[in-house]
Amino acid sequence: MGNQLFCFLDVLGFSNLVKTQSLESIYAKYKVLIEAAQHQEHKGLVFSSWAGTPYFGVESLESAYFSDTIVFWCQYHVRHLQSLALSMKEVLCRSIEIGLPLRGAISAGEAVLDKEKAHFLGKPIISAANAEKVQRWIGITLSSEFREPPFNGGFSADCFMPYERHVKEGGLGAVTPLVLDFPRRWRATRQSSLYSAIKALDLDPAYSDYYGNTLAFIEHSNKSERWWESHPEYKNHDA
Repeated sequence: MGNQLFCFLDVLGFSNLVKTQSLESIYAKYKVLIEAAQHQEHKGLVFSSWAGTPYFGVESLESAYFSDTIVFWCQYHVRHLQSLALSMKEVLCRSIEIGLPLRGAISAGEAVLDKEKAHFLGKPIISAANAEKVQRWIGITLSSEFREPPFNGGFSADCFMPYERHVKEGGLGAVTPLVLDFPRRWRATRQSSLYSAIKALDLDPAYSDYYGNTLAFIEHSNKSERWWESHPEYKNHDA
């Protein structure tokens, strides 16, 4: 029990994927994504990016997958949100590299998440699933819970950025228009073109607009390396 951070990810175009790839291949790719998240865990000394003050502890990230869905979760804390975001940025990058593009959401709230007993209950699961459905792209958006206390207490500007062009008409109520800036992770860790990697995945006309929206966001991220410096509230605070 207690407040949890919950990330819900669906594989884009999964029904077509199972027609062209074996279950063994898809299973192996799922394990790659789980490992990518686990390798991003922060253990021991961790630094807060918004205050620059080090804090100590072990942060763990749980995961599970079934059918076309992969989920990650951990206890809620404003600092844990940053750690989860860092892990999910790498997961998104790896998903693109291995041809398993993901669309999803991060939610927060009280939940029972027991992997051993297969008990998954709570509003964050529903909220994340609802937020995932209103997006047309590859990426992760925060659910509506992050609009209100206690979950609006802080967001790392190099992990999240304001963006809503990918949200379906009428879907803004299900999300907080803050998205995971995964292209920033790609630029920092990879030499290949993210734009080209997305174009290579655009093989199904039914999802072409999803890929087009993703390309538009990549361009936006590329032009917004320090987006917060132009935000009115940041300028007022700096003054």
